[in-house]
Amino acid sequence: MPVAKALHEKYPDKPMVIAGDDDKHLEATQGVNPGRSKAEEAARAVGGKLLLPIFAPGEQAANPKGFTDFNDLATRSVLGQEEVARQVRSVVDDVIEWQQGRSVEGLARRERQEQAVRRVAKVG
Repeated sequence: MPVAKALHEKYPDKPMVIAGDDDKHLEATQGVNPGRSKAEEAARAVGGKLLLPIFAPGEQAANPKGFTDFNDLATRSVLGQEEVARQVRSVVDDVIEWQQGRSVEGLARRERQEQAVRRVAKVG
């Protein structure tokens, strides 16, 4: 959370992606998933997008302690580094698309405001 907030303060106009661990083994044994909950909390605090690793079918269920983070996805999963890149790229692409849409909406809003000012100036 402190790192996410510090980066958001330094770069308030930049979209943020928060990558977290998925501690399903702790969720099963202790009823909490600190990796997921802390990442969700940080993402909410900065208006960011959450990214958790998704493993091949059955991997995490068969070995919940061994499949929790992106390093595990890259080094232990049959999906490997290519899957890390694919998952990260997918979320980053979504964030960029959203950011560009926001920019286009902002430009359109400013144009409408400028047109309204011009109309008022002509009438006045």
